[in-house]
Amino acid sequence: MRNKWIVAAFTILAIQGCKQNRFDSVPTPKNVEPVTIVRFERELFAINPDSLEKSYPTLAQRYPDFSKLFTEGIIRIGKSDSPDFYGYLRLFLTDTMVQNANRLVGNTFPANANFEKVLQDAFVRYAYFFPSKPLPRVYTYVSGYNLSLAIDDSLVAVGLDRYLGKNTIQYSLMGIPVYLQRKMHPDKVPSDVMRAWLYSAFPFNDSINNLLCNMIYEGQIMYLTKRMLPQQPDSLIFGFTPQQYKWCLNNEAPMWTNLIENKLLFTTNTVDINKMINDAPFTSGFPKESPGRAAVWMGYRIVERFMERNKNIDLQALMKIKDYQEILNMAKYKP
Repeated sequence: MRNKWIVAAFTILAIQGCKQNRFDSVPTPKNVEPVTIVRFERELFAINPDSLEKSYPTLAQRYPDFSKLFTEGIIRIGKSDSPDFYGYLRLFLTDTMVQNANRLVGNTFPANANFEKVLQDAFVRYAYFFPSKPLPRVYTYVSGYNLSLAIDDSLVAVGLDRYLGKNTIQYSLMGIPVYLQRKMHPDKVPSDVMRAWLYSAFPFNDSINNLLCNMIYEGQIMYLTKRMLPQQPDSLIFGFTPQQYKWCLNNEAPMWTNLIENKLLFTTNTVDINKMINDAPFTSGFPKESPGRAAVWMGYRIVERFMERNKNIDLQALMKIKDYQEILNMAKYKP
């Protein structure tokens, strides 16, 4: 049984290195207004905690949608008209751990940090491919290491204190698993933000909620994420180590065979589906050398094959397809 997973695939690796996707050569449009990126934590922590009642309303009025999301949904101190609101906000801003998190964010992500330009370029490409879709406003925040991303109708927000680098001691002290810490570094911000917004812009919509449909839907999202960030390696976008990514390439056929032989492709069991597509130390049912979400990578490969075989389909047409079984059929996927 073990030998099934030992697959020599040097030819596959060579081919992977030479592929050029037809969408990646599209030049970055010059006539698209870049998305606004608001460094909310810089403005919030610049307020003197002793004058919150006077100064914070001005900040909240400037960013009404996000300030409400931040206080009610991210740090959960309640509504701004609550009698205890400013007391709780003051406790948050003066908390030693939160202040430390903000200091580390300031050191790691100075003004005009690299991720801002990368993310703005990615959303310019998004506007080019999806001109009728609205662009979000992007906010950054500090939550005391608690939350990586937050989404609302018109915005996507990223907790920069969750992207300080895998060797950040606070992550271990908080008990964050190592497999997650490995992805919590500055270079991961653009792809995580873009992927979060794409989930919001293109929600899952199929009458059949089985593993195959989830794999291909996730594959669509990852395919778009890659097209918006064409210069970033697949391993970075998926959050895999280079070794894990090579393992997936070497074991694509055995993984597919495993799903078929164990009759998992069409399972509607939510627990089984989540085990296959959610973050984990490795993918359930696959060897421990596999990365978590290896099934999502297979969904990406199906979508990639589908787009290679159907040159008449652009990214807008791809995302209008809600029959995920049709994508598999037209991909003629045979790893």
